[in-house]
Amino acid sequence: MPSASSTAEHHVRHANLKISSGPTGQVLTATVPSNITDEDFAAVGRSALGLIRRLTNCNCMSGRISFVVEENFGDVIRVELSPQPLPPKA
Repeated sequence: MPSASSTAEHHVRHANLKISSGPTGQVLTATVPSNITDEDFAAVGRSALGLIRRLTNCNCMSGRISFVVEENFGDVIRVELSPQPLPPKA
């Protein structure tokens, strides 16, 4: 059973993949934490390549989808979506 600290750390370590339309076609953007490791980067790359292959039905990076990696977790505001009690009315 994972400890509370390892469980909390697991939730903090993640990357986001987002597909959007750009001026020259589709863009797949990976947002990664600033302290990304080589293994993390390889995992993001494998996931991105798998997604591109599913979207294009092609086993190559043929230029139909651009791939961008952003390092900006410090600029992201995370919003907790689980139910929270409302503050008391003043």
